[in-house]
Amino acid sequence: MRYLFEIHYRTRQNMAQLLNDVPEEHWLRIPPGHRNNLLWNAGHVVVIQQMICYQAARLPMYIDPAFIQAFRKGSAPADWVTPPDRGQVLETLLQTAEKFKADYQAGRFEQFPPFATPYKMPFGILVRNVKEAIRFNNTHEAMHLGIMSLMKKCIA
Repeated sequence: MRYLFEIHYRTRQNMAQLLNDVPEEHWLRIPPGHRNNLLWNAGHVVVIQQMICYQAARLPMYIDPAFIQAFRKGSAPADWVTPPDRGQVLETLLQTAEKFKADYQAGRFEQFPPFATPYKMPFGILVRNVKEAIRFNNTHEAMHLGIMSLMKKCIA
């Protein structure tokens, strides 16, 4: 599992570095052919990780309802009345990765049985427990890192 958490944290670090390499005013640009922007992708991976790993295991999430609303599946920057705070998104991106590893190592997920209702993920994948959720989440976050890399090229 250590390796899976290393992948997770490195992916988050790479996302944070990508954001730091781009002027903040570009974080909100939506490239042609896309529905979302860099900021949305960074917040979205946090929401999905919290939902499929914490909420599904009946553990409290580290994000508030407004954060979930802004970045949940199906949301878009067009729905935002005010853009979410960029600093908060960047901070949350890294902090939730650190907390996730610490919570797993502390055994917070061990006391929970397999998910009562498996999460049906894109691509027809069912996630039945936290170990499967971690594996799926890493794939999901790597995909969004790739999207962010493409967006960076499109808005530069």
